[in-house]
Amino acid sequence: MNRKNTFRLLYVINRSKVNKEGCPILLRITINGERVAVNTKRRIFEKDWNKSTGLPNQTSEMLFDLCLYLESFRNKAFKAYSELSSDYDIVSPQMVRDHIQGKNYGTEKFIIQEWDLHNSELKLAIGKTCSHTLWRKHCRARTLFSEFIQNKFRSNDLPMKNIDFHVVKGFQQFLLVSKDFQYNTSIKTLQFLKKITNHALKNNWLRKDPFDGIKLSLKQTERPYLTDDELLRIRQKKLSIPRIDLVRDLFVFSCYTGLAYADVKKLKRCELEQTSDGMWWIKTWRTKTDQKSQIPLLDVAKKILEKYADLETLSAQDKLLPVMSNQKLNSYLKEVGDMCQITKNLTFHVARHTFATTVTLQNGVSIESVSRMMGHSNIQTTQHYARIVDKKIAMDMLSMSQKTSLKMAQ
Repeated sequence: MNRKNTFRLLYVINRSKVNKEGCPILLRITINGERVAVNTKRRIFEKDWNKSTGLPNQTSEMLFDLCLYLESFRNKAFKAYSELSSDYDIVSPQMVRDHIQGKNYGTEKFIIQEWDLHNSELKLAIGKTCSHTLWRKHCRARTLFSEFIQNKFRSNDLPMKNIDFHVVKGFQQFLLVSKDFQYNTSIKTLQFLKKITNHALKNNWLRKDPFDGIKLSLKQTERPYLTDDELLRIRQKKLSIPRIDLVRDLFVFSCYTGLAYADVKKLKRCELEQTSDGMWWIKTWRTKTDQKSQIPLLDVAKKILEKYADLETLSAQDKLLPVMSNQKLNSYLKEVGDMCQITKNLTFHVARHTFATTVTLQNGVSIESVSRMMGHSNIQTTQHYARIVDKKIAMDMLSMSQKTSLKMAQ
């Protein structure tokens, strides 16, 4: 027997539950000092119970039959423990009890089946503890893993106990090579898989963490943003197509507020306030991090709001801007970029990066204020933008040095 699991079985009677048919007979299962009791659904009178042997006194044919039943029940417990020990490094008495009773551990768990159940529960939490975007990302990761096991194992699902280190590494290779994902995208997808395997570990469906030895840290990447000149070009461009004009306005609004797509889309009149000193503020909670953003409103952003809504007549729950889907918005932004002769790959998130760099940090706004306005849960996230700004300062100083007699120190 595995030395790290000390397994014992003992029959006892529950004298506190005695009735006219006697006391219930319980099988006490003890593993490593932890124990549970299973009701055998049999009773016996206390006078017929042998406390020293933990069995009935065989003084009648009826008690002899009871002994046979209890021996069979004990064998069932031994079998349950043996089967669980072959699948799990650590077996608890609760697992043995559940196996005997046909619960949980009597049915093999499959990863896609459990992932589908997880996503269904997540969908019910949309608008409460989960965003629609997060739910869609979970579904996308599940679809990718399903595609991987179909290609690798020619199967629609895998037993949870078969998910190991090699499966995880194989999935990452599938994402990087077959799906041509960037490294960080593959890591984010693996993080969704890890949520499912962590759930399996907590429920003892997995013997070992398949992510043991696998780091899920993201690599630092350069975040694209617009320069002052590029931002001004977009702002001043005359656009005759209404949908392109709207896309430009939404993008510029984000450049001067730092709000992400989801936060612009949900922005309501009640989140726009004017304080006693006359300043206008956007005070909202970020969809992604559930952190509060407090943003003093610049005039260029307020004029965009006034272009699409009468702020005086809107009710508290009315939306401030007519926002289309993120997919369409990003598609039309490419047209805006072409029209403004900007070669950078324009996405809506570039506007948020532009707010952090060109609009605020580059103009002397403190990193603490920028972090608060952007609703970052950790100032380290904001510090990444500061590193970008330092690089821009260095380039500006080098350019200045080349144009003047002021040389840079060597």
